[in-house]
Amino acid sequence: MSKFIKAFIFDMDGVIIDSERAWTPYQKKFSSNLLGKRIYKKIYKNPGSTVGLSVDAIYQKAVKYGFSMDLKKYYQIYDEQAELIYTSATATPNIDHLIKFLRSRDFKIGLISTSRSKWIKLALKKLNFKKNDFDYILSLNDRKDLKPKPYPDGYIETMKVLGTTPKSTIILEDSNSGIKSAKASGAFTIGFKENLLPGYLQTGADFYAENIFGVIMIVNKLMHSLKKYRKDNLIFS
Repeated sequence: MSKFIKAFIFDMDGVIIDSERAWTPYQKKFSSNLLGKRIYKKIYKNPGSTVGLSVDAIYQKAVKYGFSMDLKKYYQIYDEQAELIYTSATATPNIDHLIKFLRSRDFKIGLISTSRSKWIKLALKKLNFKKNDFDYILSLNDRKDLKPKPYPDGYIETMKVLGTTPKSTIILEDSNSGIKSAKASGAFTIGFKENLLPGYLQTGADFYAENIFGVIMIVNKLMHSLKKYRKDNLIFS
């Protein structure tokens, strides 16, 4: 019997790095200056209303409300702000323990983000991660051929590259848009709570974890329970 490949796929913002909360002190001033107060109020209606949205998705929403800035200029302004954010953001506590745990159990590891590839590089550098700590890294912002979250395209693509199947894949997400994307891919989905903005309520995940050690406990349980059903593509052994 051929060896089955099991995979663990991380979202980035709010999962491996606490960037969502790092944006908070700057968000209102930065976004209202960039988009204008009228458009800002329409897009940022509630706390966490843009969690999980890409800069492209925000741009498209703004254009519908009359925003006319050139996309290249918009990216340039956002990139400058992102450098400040990822420099100040902190790593999720014990994230290195989770990666070591997964590696010790022969998981393929993927990273998928709605953020631009420039931002992913900034985050990995800040966390002292190397590109080869992940078997595959995907920026949905850079792949216009893939539909963004909440569509499952990015996760399906990542599983294809890693050589795994939904039944042998676990995804760690924080936003409801990301959770919906992960669930639609058919993979086991964990909602990660530690870095959520105050008042943000997650829905739709298979499991929820308050912190990284909670994630490790869930992975252990999944591996144990699914060992009993080693058949076809359903395996965590």
